Amino acid sequence: MYLFSKSILCCFLVLIFFSCKPEADKTKPATSDVPPAAAPSGPAIPGLPQDVMVKLLNECTYIDYIFHVLPFSLSQSEDPSIDQNIAFIDINSPLGTIPTGCKADARKFFQIKGEIVYDVDVYITKNCKFYVFVDKNNKPMYANKMTQAGINFYENIIKQAAGMNPQQ
Repeated sequence: MYLFSKSILCCFLVLIFFSCKPEADKTKPATSDVPPAAAPSGPAIPGLPQDVMVKLLNECTYIDYIFHVLPFSLSQSEDPSIDQNIAFIDINSPLGTIPTGCKADARKFFQIKGEIVYDVDVYITKNCKFYVFVDKNNKPMYANKMTQAGINFYENIIKQAAGMNPQQ
């Protein structure tokens, strides 16, 4: 009788062991079923190549801005200002993709000896602080985040523009 009850107990434990499945597997959704939160839109855009940055720093003679909403344009023609402005591009932080909902606030033109060599969309709203270099068909070529110095520069411009136009 003792051996019989021991056998029944062993069979019972074996049945319980094989019938149990981990609860985590039952409740955990497959990772492919979970959509990414606020996924950026569009194809990946490479960052600005180092050689383009060097070319701009060495050869750029003029920078011109056209702001889409602000009541003025801006130009820079002196080397220290141009170099400082080019340095607002965070060469170490490529953007990858343009986040959904971001719209360009300005167009920036880099000139070398009177010829526009790069058109750049400037994004300066709250959650959109980056540059997108575009080709002649307005297709993104390169995209990089903005340095903190660049963010400060544009915030100062926006404050100045607000002071020029009391209705804003």
